[in-house]
Amino acid sequence: MEICRRKCRLLYSGEDDFQSRRYFMFSFTVPSSCDILCLSISRFTHSDAQIPVALFDSDGDMRIFRASEGAKGYYTDNYKISGKSASSGAVPGPIKEGEWKLVLYKRRFCEDIEMEIVVEVSGIASDSNEGNGLSFPDRVINASEGWYRGELHVHSSESTGRRSVEDVLAAAEEAGLDFLAITDHFTSSHWRLIEKFYREHKVLCLRSMEVSGDRGHANVHGLADWINPLVDDNERLFRFLGLKDQPSMEVIADSVHSMGGIFGINHPLSGMVGWQYGDFPIEKADMIDIWASPDGVTTLSYPTLYDSYLVQGYRLTAVGSSDSHDPRQEKGPWRFGQLYTYVYADTLSSKGIIDGIRRGRVFIAFGTSRMDMTLSYKLRYYHMGDIVPYEGGDVELSIEIGSNPSGNLFIMISGQLHSVHYLNASNEMRTYTFRIPEKDIHMLRSYSAFIRVEFFEDVVKAKFWGMAHRDEKSMRFLSNPIWLNKEMR
Repeated sequence: MEICRRKCRLLYSGEDDFQSRRYFMFSFTVPSSCDILCLSISRFTHSDAQIPVALFDSDGDMRIFRASEGAKGYYTDNYKISGKSASSGAVPGPIKEGEWKLVLYKRRFCEDIEMEIVVEVSGIASDSNEGNGLSFPDRVINASEGWYRGELHVHSSESTGRRSVEDVLAAAEEAGLDFLAITDHFTSSHWRLIEKFYREHKVLCLRSMEVSGDRGHANVHGLADWINPLVDDNERLFRFLGLKDQPSMEVIADSVHSMGGIFGINHPLSGMVGWQYGDFPIEKADMIDIWASPDGVTTLSYPTLYDSYLVQGYRLTAVGSSDSHDPRQEKGPWRFGQLYTYVYADTLSSKGIIDGIRRGRVFIAFGTSRMDMTLSYKLRYYHMGDIVPYEGGDVELSIEIGSNPSGNLFIMISGQLHSVHYLNASNEMRTYTFRIPEKDIHMLRSYSAFIRVEFFEDVVKAKFWGMAHRDEKSMRFLSNPIWLNKEMR
C-alpha cells in the first residue's frame, strides 16, 4: 500500500519550507499493522551526486542511514525494512505506527535535482528485531596481554565499501588481523551483520562508525548505541527531529566518552575531507591518523602535524589508516595486510584494544616491520604512552626492531630531530640502545618533553654523505611518544 508519493526539487544552494541549505526534511504517517516498509528515491543528475538518506521512525530511532557512492544520470535508491531483515544501511525492527521523518543530506552535488520519493507499507505487525542483543562487543578472543595488530578504519557495502560485511571479516582473517573496526559512514546497520557472522571468524570486531562531517571525519569506537552524526548547519534539523542535544563534533566526543569509547580524527590533511573543525577542542580527541595510506605523498606531512599537536601538550595517540573500501583490492592502499596499527593490550577484547589505544602503547607499521620502545630512567622502565617523572639527568632509550629492511632510524625529541642511525636488514628482533644526555632533552615550556621514533627503508640510496631520504614510499614504522615531565614550579 502506497502511503506517500512526493515530487520535490533539491536546491543546490537554496532553502524553502521543506529544506535548509543543508537538509531536505519531511514527515509521513505510517498506519498500524505494518511489517514491511519500502522507500524509493529517484533522481536525475548531470554530474555525480552523493546524497545520504536518513529515515527516523516514530520513536526517533534511526532506521535508515545510507551514504552510497555518487552516481549521475537517472538513478533510484531502494530501501526495505521489516521486523527480521533490512537492506544495506538500514536497521530491522518493528514498523511502528505514527509520524516517520525523512532527511536528505545535501552533501555532494552541484545542481538543483528533481526527485521523487515513494513510501509503501504492507504486512502484519511483528515485534522481531535482530538489532537488539549484540554480543560481539563483549567477545574476548585472547585473555593474554601482548601486541595485537589490526585495522581501525574500514568500510563495507553498508555504506561506501565494495565488499559485504561477511567478506570484510573473511578478508581480515585471511590477512592475519587480530582486530577490526568497520567504520561505515553514518550508520550502525553493519553491527547486526557483524553479529550474524562474527562467530565464524577469529577477528575481534569493535563497535564503531565514522562521523563524516563537511569539515572533517572522525572515527568513534566502543559505542554503546548509535549516535546522530549530522553535525553541520543543523539548527533547523535539530528542531525538526526534536533532538535533546544538538549534534556537533564536540557533543559526539562527549557522548562517546560517556559510553567508555574513544574519538579519533581521521586523515586530518586529506584535502576537502581533512580536519577543518577549528572550534573543536583537540584535548577531547583520543587519537589521530598520522599515517593514511590512500593519501599518497600527503602522508609524510602527518608526522609533522602530529608533532605540532604534541609540542602544544596534547596527548593524542597516533594510529594508522588504510580507510579500506575494498580489502581485496589487487593494487592500491585499500588491500588488507599492508598497513597495520599495533596495540599492546591486556586482552584481545574491545575493552583491551580501546584501553591500549587510550594509553598510547601503539605503533604503526607497513609490511612485516615490527618494533617496541622503552626508556630507562632511575632503574625504572617506561613504554610508549607512559609519563616519566623526570628530574634531570641522562636517559637510555632501547628500541627493539625486527623483520625490517635496511634503512634509517630517526629519533625525534620534542618535535626536533635528535639523531639518525642506519640499520641493516634483519629477520629477527634486535635491540638498539641509545644514551640521550640531559642537554639533548628539549623541554617544552620548561617542564615537558617527548621522544618518539620513525624508520624509513633506504629504497633510494643517498647520493651524498649524511643524507637520509624520507618519503611516503619508504616509511616503515612510526612510534607513539614517551613523555618526560618535570614537576611544575
